[in-house]
Amino acid sequence: MTDSTSIAWRAIVYDTPVHTAAGRRFGAVREVLGSDAEDVFHGVRVAIDGKPRDDVIVAADRITGLTADAVSTDLTDPEVGSLPRYDEEATYHLASVGWLRKHLGWVRDRTSDEEPG
Repeated sequence: MTDSTSIAWRAIVYDTPVHTAAGRRFGAVREVLGSDAEDVFHGVRVAIDGKPRDDVIVAADRITGLTADAVSTDLTDPEVGSLPRYDEEATYHLASVGWLRKHLGWVRDRTSDEEPG
């Protein structure tokens, strides 16, 4: 039985399957990319199935659904092959959600992503 109840971006968990628009699994979530303080979701870092060292970035605007069972995208199979690679060098600290990557023109949300107080 699958859970089709929508969840918030902050509820995405490690190893959640990521699917193409056709419903084919192509990878699993490794990190959530966003700003906890600003409540801005930028996307997810995805480990491509069968290629454990080839993590990619799926931008939030390509994500069409979030459930406890899967992250759905509007990506076609050919588009999956051309997703930008995850880049460890381009990171910003993000308080409790994970890491915010400065990638694909994303800009830092504020000087510090730490929650007030």
